[in-house]
Amino acid sequence: MANERIRALIVDDEEPARENLRFMLEDLCPEVDVSGMADGASSARRLIEELDPELVFLDIRMPSGTEGLDLLASLPRPRFLVVFVTAFKDYAVQAFHANAVDYILKPIDPDELRLSVDRALDRVRLFRGREDERDRYREDLGKAVHTVRDQGQRLAVDHARGFKLFDPREISHLEADGNCTVIHFRDGSRYLDTRTLKVYEELLAADRFLRVHRSHVINLDGLKEYLREDGHWALMEDGARVPIARNRVEDFMAAVRS
Repeated sequence: MANERIRALIVDDEEPARENLRFMLEDLCPEVDVSGMADGASSARRLIEELDPELVFLDIRMPSGTEGLDLLASLPRPRFLVVFVTAFKDYAVQAFHANAVDYILKPIDPDELRLSVDRALDRVRLFRGREDERDRYREDLGKAVHTVRDQGQRLAVDHARGFKLFDPREISHLEADGNCTVIHFRDGSRYLDTRTLKVYEELLAADRFLRVHRSHVINLDGLKEYLREDGHWALMEDGARVPIARNRVEDFMAAVRS
């Protein structure tokens, strides 16, 4: 496919992430023509109709957690290839791998991006004049999307003997430990993850999880009591006393009232 270019669309709610991927594609993958960028499902749907892209780089952790997957589920016969982009090596990646659907992890590795584009180019070539191959890809893509959506937004955390899959609603609170995060579950168990607290703060639903201290995020559904004695404290259902920073008390009160 020398000198040929394929039209691509980037879908990510974060502008820096969109721009970073665009710059990387321009630098590393001259065959890819980034024809448009969308910040969510509605703008992506409009641009798909307008630009008819051959390749879509789709973030699956936009605000709703399933927004990118909902977009694909709403398109009965997409003609484009999809490369999922995600910051989390969770159960979704397992579903993509099992169904031979391509993905890249954030932060994006240049070599992985180049390999992903090479695979896309091979598939574009395969699809030409072979609608049966395109149909087979649609079926695999649909299986992956439905698997992820049906399972809900579970996450994975590694431990010494493997990994634990869990629903974020099982979390009581999270605590920073250097560049790692201690996840405290509502059943009293806890795990140490190498991802930072900031990463989890961005991932978890903003209406249920709240940063109350530079080192602590709580699940409001696990809040039992607020204490004002020698400081400010969130008493959680698992018995933990989580400090609330003085400059975050107002936000805490507003979140509880809402």
